[in-house]
Amino acid sequence: MTQPQLIAQQRSSLLVFAERHSVAKACQVFGLSRTTYYKIKKQFIKTGALEPIVRRKPRMPNETSLSKKKILLKLVLEHPAWGPERYAYKFKEQGISITAVSVWLSLKRFGLNTRFKRLVYIERLKQQGQPLTERTLKSIKYECNKIKNGLWPGHIVALDTFYVGNLKGVGRIYQLTGIDLCSRFGWAKLYTSKEQTASIDFVENALVPKFFHNDVRIESILTDNGSEFIAARFRQMLIDYDIQHYRIPKGKPVCNGYCERFQRTIYEELYQKAFRTQFFDSLDELQKALDKYLCFYNFERAHFGIAKTGALPIDVLKSKSSFIRQRFQKLLT
Repeated sequence: MTQPQLIAQQRSSLLVFAERHSVAKACQVFGLSRTTYYKIKKQFIKTGALEPIVRRKPRMPNETSLSKKKILLKLVLEHPAWGPERYAYKFKEQGISITAVSVWLSLKRFGLNTRFKRLVYIERLKQQGQPLTERTLKSIKYECNKIKNGLWPGHIVALDTFYVGNLKGVGRIYQLTGIDLCSRFGWAKLYTSKEQTASIDFVENALVPKFFHNDVRIESILTDNGSEFIAARFRQMLIDYDIQHYRIPKGKPVCNGYCERFQRTIYEELYQKAFRTQFFDSLDELQKALDKYLCFYNFERAHFGIAKTGALPIDVLKSKSSFIRQRFQKLLT
């Protein structure tokens, strides 16, 4: 049963209940106002239908015409590396008046507002031989969003540094965190500084072994522009391990939102409780508590960001087979 049919059935029950009892009691039982009841009754008397009225999308007078959109898609297919201003100039050569802003808005609606998305668009069309339809454009936009989120385990692992606090007798404590964007399998380690030596040790002695034991190779990492991630030794270490390095734009921590949310989960479910109920005399004691929680997070705690019914990160990490990598290999090379 569709949503409109379900609403119509509920409204029919409302009208029947009002006929059998009273309007006041029907409104009280169904939780509606009398105004809403009489609107439904008026619609039923006038049209004989109880489904909600679907209003058509208004056509704005300054909206780009369909013929211009078709020409724009052809230009994108021929010259995907061009920008809005050059597309607008090409329109002008053909005697068509359109601004660069209008061109960009049309590209935005199609999900082709960046050069990378346009290149992926023409590559997908060449592979599948599909016509220029809105369905094709929606499919390409969906694939571009999936690339940002990680297509398979190890495809993209996000890293970040989190300041835990000041432990008496130890000093400042920092947590280096890493999480796989596909499976949400993550790990963390505590340090007394956030220099490049800490980030190198975390990748070499924590992340790489953890993923290796689960038959997963880290292919790329995503970090911010902190000094611990842009240092020369850290970048050289990634080159040695054949790991590609992506950095988010400056001042845009939302681009590393998965890792930020993972750190918030650790803070809320571990640190807020632990610091109120236990005393930690050393960094090792706090690290043991963190390791225990991470085992619970990866192996026992259901993650509802992966599936609505809940899924364990370790199950997703092991269930994603290599055919997914082969399926999108041409798209990424």
